[in-house]
Amino acid sequence: MSAVTAAEIARISLFEGLPDEDLAGIADVASRRRLEDGETLFRQGQPAGTLHVVVRGGLVLRAEADGRSVIVESLRPGDLVGWSAMREGAVTLSTARAAGPTEVIAIPIDTVLDLAAGGSRESARLVRRIVGLAARHLEASWNQLLQGGNEGVISGG
Repeated sequence: MSAVTAAEIARISLFEGLPDEDLAGIADVASRRRLEDGETLFRQGQPAGTLHVVVRGGLVLRAEADGRSVIVESLRPGDLVGWSAMREGAVTLSTARAAGPTEVIAIPIDTVLDLAAGGSRESARLVRRIVGLAARHLEASWNQLLQGGNEGVISGG
């Protein structure tokens, strides 16, 4: 399988515009994974420590509660999943399965956190993007809660 390049990392919205050395550092620890249709990337309740970026294909996220399974999100190229791994003691909030042949880039969350904690202007920009990502998911969950008759399990990452 081919290595992940700094140029690929630079195209991920979360990392756009970061210095070349930061992009190269992320690329060095990132890996590529290819999934067949229906193959599981991760299961709900597993320890979470990886940010995934959909490169090709798509993922469907399902959450289960009380014996009921609900689709909570469909992801396509460019979308991120696993950002909630930034929490202490994080576990996955849903199960992710490939919707057709799919390729993802996996980035260890500790690499992202170390970069965000760097104290530079770039790290501050990354922190704002991470908070923005969380805020967008929170807003989407809030909007779903306000829709009558659509109550159920909600997960954004």
